[in-house]
Amino acid sequence: MNAFAKLRLWLGWCPNAAFVNKKEEIFMVSYEGKYIDKIKGMGFRGFLGALHLVFGAWLIITALRVLAKTQIFPWYVMDLNFISSGILLAIGISSLMIFFNFVKSANVHRILALVNIALLVVFSLYLSMSLISVEFMPAISEFLYSMFDRPYYNYTFGTVSLILFTLILGIPSILTLFSKPEGIRKTRFISAALLILIIVSASLGAYYLYMNKQKESLLEESGKNGEYELYRINPDTFAGIFGTSNLYPYFLDSTSGTTGHPISKETYEAIQFLRNKETGKVIAWWDYELEIKAAGKEPVITYASKEISKTVGRPSLLYDEFDSNEKVADVSRFFATDSEEVAKSIAGKYGANIAYISRQRMNDLIPVMLMAADPNYYFQSKDVINLINSPEDNLNKIIKPTMGYGFNSGAEFKYFDKIFENKDVIIYQLKK
Repeated sequence: MNAFAKLRLWLGWCPNAAFVNKKEEIFMVSYEGKYIDKIKGMGFRGFLGALHLVFGAWLIITALRVLAKTQIFPWYVMDLNFISSGILLAIGISSLMIFFNFVKSANVHRILALVNIALLVVFSLYLSMSLISVEFMPAISEFLYSMFDRPYYNYTFGTVSLILFTLILGIPSILTLFSKPEGIRKTRFISAALLILIIVSASLGAYYLYMNKQKESLLEESGKNGEYELYRINPDTFAGIFGTSNLYPYFLDSTSGTTGHPISKETYEAIQFLRNKETGKVIAWWDYELEIKAAGKEPVITYASKEISKTVGRPSLLYDEFDSNEKVADVSRFFATDSEEVAKSIAGKYGANIAYISRQRMNDLIPVMLMAADPNYYFQSKDVINLINSPEDNLNKIIKPTMGYGFNSGAEFKYFDKIFENKDVIIYQLKK
């Protein structure tokens, strides 16, 4: 080794340094190239993966938020929340599975996407059976915002919002289903996916049973064949969960219809009074049929007719049994007429000798009764518009002349005697 080489070694030079540096550079370029190529290679599938991540996380969070604040009264609201949230939860989990495995097994992703689409069809068909009657259409931006809020309000979709919501949820799965498959089918992955979905379904079922147990612990009394269930609620403990307040210490419910509602102590007193009285049928608006059944009596009508189904907040094709139009129209005329003779005749027609009036909403229901009693009557007609020039006119010329207003105000009648009254309920009996 010459002196120049010894000097370079003494100064720290390594004969293999150039090779090592060159090799390190090659490795760095190779690694960087693979990384960039991998990102570029993701392309459309990477975009789909990001969609599935966002949609999956959003659906899971939405479903869990709804389930965490489940309203167990009335019964159909609890069922709607559990079934709808369960479907969204399954779709969300499936979407996350697609995101975390989208490079390895595209064929499996297409299978999962098909499952998601099937679940969305079930979701849409199920909720289409219980749509809200009237869907307000504000500005587009407000409508879209409210559409994504509806799951938090017991999935109160109308036809348009449900269709749009379902289509938006289906975007990632539809794109995945029609994307070009790459990779091989992995049966282990499918088994793992099924196992996770089964575990989630079982957990959801256990939670549903737990909530039912909570509900059963509040049961005060029930009618034969499940006609009604009366629950006593401690507002201090359950107000936040069940949506009740100190004004309503009871909840009257039934799996035979959608008319479950909280009731006051005064309403329960009216039920007990009616329970101890010998009567024939009871004539009342259909909203209060459970109160009459809880008193052990038979209401003339138990639900709205199909002709006035739009006046029902959330009619359901799954379990609602509509009453005949003739009976609903007659009961409407009983309360909407200004003739006591007409009211007496209608009560006699159905063998009813008791009129039950819930005072808080009677005056608000009279316009609905006027429309139900006369199909040609509606508040946009020229005759009615000419008659009503102010809220005072509406009260004096439309509401006050009716028998319903007279009952509600505790008036004296020729053919009806007032036999019970408190701040929430008035009961009249037909004179013999």
